[in-house]
Amino acid sequence: MLECIKHQYKAIVISICLVFLGWTIHAILESLFFYKKPFLDILITDVPLYDIFIRTGVVICFFIFGILLSSNLAQRKKAEEELKKAHEALNIANKNLERKVKERTAEVEKLLLQKDEFIGKLGHDLKNPLSPIVNLIPLLEKREKNPESKEILEAIHRNADNMKNIVIKTIELARLNSPNTKLLIDDTNLLDEINDVVKRNKRFLKENNIEVDNNIGENIVIKADKLRIEELFDNIIKNAIKYSRNAGTITIDAKQDNNFITISIKDTGIGMNKEQLSHIFDEFYKADEARHDFNCSGLGLPICKRIVEKHGGKIWAESSGKGKGTTFYFTFELVGN
Repeated sequence: MLECIKHQYKAIVISICLVFLGWTIHAILESLFFYKKPFLDILITDVPLYDIFIRTGVVICFFIFGILLSSNLAQRKKAEEELKKAHEALNIANKNLERKVKERTAEVEKLLLQKDEFIGKLGHDLKNPLSPIVNLIPLLEKREKNPESKEILEAIHRNADNMKNIVIKTIELARLNSPNTKLLIDDTNLLDEINDVVKRNKRFLKENNIEVDNNIGENIVIKADKLRIEELFDNIIKNAIKYSRNAGTITIDAKQDNNFITISIKDTGIGMNKEQLSHIFDEFYKADEARHDFNCSGLGLPICKRIVEKHGGKIWAESSGKGKGTTFYFTFELVGN
């Protein structure tokens, strides 16, 4: 408010000074060129009445203009100060938010690291006592003659194998989550790797009447860790076999996209709904059909996801719905790009 009054006073003083200056200059010019009288006489005594009204009107106009100008300047300055304060407050809020986000991110990363370390240690602690159990049970099964006891041993063997499978995959997932895990990247022929995985699953494919339609070109070479990519293809192809109906087909294709190759593995199996598709890469998630499957750990696809991401690619799945099959897509970097 004080600033506004100061501006108004300044405008009034400046307006009056300008009018007086104009009046003085006018009197000097008249005294020199027209009346040839002292300019003070012209300034004070010889001023016509109409000229006085005109100059008075000019003074009033300048006065009003000064008030409006000062008010506008005061409002603008006030708005600039408020904007500056708001900007400073926003900067402070942004800095506080950024600091809090960094703190929370660091806490989450620390907790995730502790979780992975705990899972890895727990996996090793469980794996050691499981190994002799899994190895000794088959020997007991062979020696046992009582059918009831043999059936109990078979159930124990089956559950021990299932537990060992979960432990091994848990350790594998913890390793892939660790930032210290390094991949042995090498030039890898895509067709050769897929053919090797298909050959290893030949008996499984035959038992389920599944045919493989491999459309991968001979000269596609990618940058990949051979052991990890074998595990990736093995997991996805076994899933396709497991959840396909008899006499189904698995179609494998590849499409180049700039410096990357997008590989697709499509089955004619049971398919998935949107809810299942949104969770299939979650750790320990099992779809309805897999919940009672002892051989399903719920870790196969999360492991696939980590393998692809470790290679700098991405993985996703698509399905038109129940009974319409599922297609898995994932990308790898091409050699020479």
